[in-house]
Amino acid sequence: MGALREAQWQYDNAEPDPESHQQEAERVWIDNGVAELMARRDYQFPIHGKLVGVTYERFALAVDEYAMSELGRAEISDSVLGRLMLAAMGKVPCDAKAAAEEIMGCANPQSVLEQLARDLLAPFALPGIQAAAEQAREP
Repeated sequence: MGALREAQWQYDNAEPDPESHQQEAERVWIDNGVAELMARRDYQFPIHGKLVGVTYERFALAVDEYAMSELGRAEISDSVLGRLMLAAMGKVPCDAKAAAEEIMGCANPQSVLEQLARDLLAPFALPGIQAAAEQAREP
């Protein structure tokens, strides 16, 4: 019976498997990329002399696609896009933000933007950390 109790104790007190170094590196790389894209900067790296990654323009396109898909919701005002443009052109940031939040249609629009960035960055995480490691090895 002692062996059974010992096995049960080990099972009950087992720690989850630690995240691998590669998964942690990918998570950090993506987090850094999200910060760069949110700061309106490209997040790219060279592979074989060619820049790959996510540009701010591509991120803006993903946000645009999301916003356009949300415009058809019943609870959005028919004039929200016009109000957004007028507020932006008139340099009224609080009105522009309110219109953008209405389009986003969620409690935390920032998290939606960050998730869009994460989705764009995820396919580049492994090559991105590999390129960074290669650059670190170069003299």
